[in-house]
This record gives sequence, C-alpha cells and structure tokens, in this order.
Amino acid sequence: MKMKIIGSGGMFQIPNPFCKCPICEEARIKRGRYERLGPSLYIEDIRMLIDTPEDIAAACDRQGITSIEYLTLSHKDPDHTRGMRIVEPLGYDCITDRGTPIPFIVLPEVADDINAWNGDGLYYYENVLNCITVNRTDYVKIGNIELHLINNKTHRGNMTFYVISEGGKKAVYACCDVKPFIPNELYFDSDVLIIGLVSDNGILKDGSKLDSAPFRDDMFTLEEIMEIKRAYRIKRIIITHIDEYWGKSYGYYREFEKTLDNIFFAYDGMEIVL
Repeated sequence: MKMKIIGSGGMFQIPNPFCKCPICEEARIKRGRYERLGPSLYIEDIRMLIDTPEDIAAACDRQGITSIEYLTLSHKDPDHTRGMRIVEPLGYDCITDRGTPIPFIVLPEVADDINAWNGDGLYYYENVLNCITVNRTDYVKIGNIELHLINNKTHRGNMTFYVISEGGKKAVYACCDVKPFIPNELYFDSDVLIIGLVSDNGILKDGSKLDSAPFRDDMFTLEEIMEIKRAYRIKRIIITHIDEYWGKSYGYYREFEKTLDNIFFAYDGMEIVL
C-alpha cells in the first residue's frame, strides 16, 4: 500500500503571500519541502484523493498526480473543500456537455454538512455537471483496499477519520478536528497514524504560548500524541496539517524528529509505503 501527502500545511499555505515572517521568507528562498500547501492525502493503489483545499490543483500538479478515480472529503471546512472544482475537468466535458462521474465516497453526515455549508454543492456536481456519483457510506472496499470512514464528532461537528487497510497493513488518517480522539477498536495496531493539529512545544510564532490561544483545546500536545501511540500500539506517527502560525520550518522539524521515537513531521510529497 502506497500513499502520498499531497499537502502538509494548514489553513494558509506556506509561504503566505501576505506574511513576511522568517518561515515564509525562508520558504520563498528555499522552496521545495519548505513550502506547504493545504492538507490532502492520495492513496496511490486506488487513485483516491482525500480532501480538496483551495490549492489542490497546484498541489496535484507539483506532486505528479495525473489521475483521480475516487474522491472523498473529510468534513465541511473551506481548507478541505474549496478546491472541489478539481472534479470538473476530470468528470465533465464542457464541449460535449457530457459527464463521466467520479465515485465520491462520504459519510452521510458529512455530505449533509457540505451541502448546507456550500449551498447544496454536491447536488451541483452530481446532478448538474454529472462529475460525481455520491456514495454515502462508512465502508467501502476497492480492489484489495478496505476503507472505513469513522465519525470523530467533536464540538466543531462531524469529522471523518479514515482507516485504510490492505491485508495485514493498516493506516489511519486523522487530519483535522482530532481532539478528543474518540476511541475505536479499528485504530489498534496500525502501522501508521497520520494526524494533524499537534503542537511540538506549545510556542506560537509570535512567542506566545498555546495555553493562552483560543484554539488550545483543539490541539494535541506531543506528550498526548505519544500516549495515543502507546495506548493503541501504533508503530509510527506522522504529524501533518502543520500551520504557519507555529512558526517552525521544515529544517527545524527534520532535526527535532531525530529526538523522537518513530514520530515524524510531514512535508508535501512525502511518500508512505506499507
């Protein structure tokens, strides 16, 4: 099983065009892994894309993604859905006015959220352009890949965690709204947990502390992630959804992860092979 992190960033890309902080300035000079686009994951075995942030088209182009055969969205937030138009050139020919629908797999509650948030957006793509066929479900098997969609519902609403398995290999993708991490038997003994919204040291880029930030209760500390790793017997952790407000660069994370036990920090284009 092979996956690729198409985007490892958060709400705003790095470099943010309106920011002159050291992290954004460094990314402008060094580019490559110092840049981060919006959060998304690609399952290469089945050509499935998870989430479509605003910059998903540019991200797919950078990472050489030339085929999408399945699509899913984890939740309604704009930084995960506003690039949904990527399906138009894939599933709709405007010259012939004909569609070749792409299977769209989604939790029923998340489909309702997206429609309410975006003015019945899925209806437009399914019934007007015929770009997608919506499959409201919590489980699908595509070839040898099994996909469980689990609702990690928090105070912010419905959030999909994905358990992706093939044979004896298993990955969990929990990109956003991760806290609280609602217990589920399917998470045990995973080869990798890809998880977002984790603080490495609780210090934001302006020097203030996470404890005083309004989003403190939505974030995991590194110590809490280590406890999840231990409790669920997870072999490897990859931290993604790395936001610009942390003020930490790719170089910083590469050095820091050397001090950790099988905990790594994602970058755009990171390949994960199980």
